[in-house]
Amino acid sequence: MREERMAAVEAAITELQKQVANPQSTNWLQEITGSFKDEPAFEEVLAYGRAIRQGDESVPESEDEKP
Repeated sequence: MREERMAAVEAAITELQKQVANPQSTNWLQEITGSFKDEPAFEEVLAYGRAIRQGDESVPESEDEKP
């Protein structure tokens, strides 16, 4: 039993050493860029942001808020 646990620990250490030697991209922005492409809700969020930045008091209504 002790040998099995030791083998598991050694395997985990080996895997961690591989990950440290070959780090994955840590730039989160590059990882998500384009992930919302063609998403209507994201386009709506961008429209809200533009309206807020421009001081537009008549922020566009969302589909959920329309009567």
